[in-house]
Amino acid sequence: MFKLTINSFVVGICKKSYIKLSYRRILLIIFTITFSSSFAQNKEKSKINTKINKDYNSSRKAFKGKLNSEEYKEIRNLILKELKVEIPEKNAILINYYQYGNNCYEYKLDEKDALTVIQNCFRISSRLSKENNTSDFFVYSSEALKKERIETFNNFILDSGFFDKNIFTLKENCRAFFILKSDGEFLKYYGSDYFSEVKNFLEKK
Repeated sequence: MFKLTINSFVVGICKKSYIKLSYRRILLIIFTITFSSSFAQNKEKSKINTKINKDYNSSRKAFKGKLNSEEYKEIRNLILKELKVEIPEKNAILINYYQYGNNCYEYKLDEKDALTVIQNCFRISSRLSKENNTSDFFVYSSEALKKERIETFNNFILDSGFFDKNIFTLKENCRAFFILKSDGEFLKYYGSDYFSEVKNFLEKK
């Protein structure tokens, strides 16, 4: 696993290249480029790796950084508008995201075990969120693996394409999360069984 932070040089280039675009569009471009890999993503469906091996471990990636106050407000408003919700200003936002990914440990689970794992994710996410002034959401893409399992729960929100195109741009792992704190700090992580990462980031002062 490796970590990347916002590169001010890249951000500067983006602003110059898209100077004629609206501020909101510029922010989305910056956000997307910040979270994109330097390697091209092959979205063709291939055999799903369900083993915890070298390929799986290399798909686990973390990206972190901090937005200034203006960027934070704009990104936060875009996310809440997409989710069609309002939350307290003091609350952080946690997006648990399910998508297509070549590496997916849960893909091999039978129906009963898979549904139990999802229920445990609801429970742990809810507990950590309540303990850390956070509003949590579960979102899935139209290409999520085993989508029929996800759709049995009312807790999930179908992504219109906003999160897929602007935040969760890598398709190497079927699970990911994104946290945006009220001070502008953010963390995006790809990989399953990630709640220790969520806990550590939310509790970090």
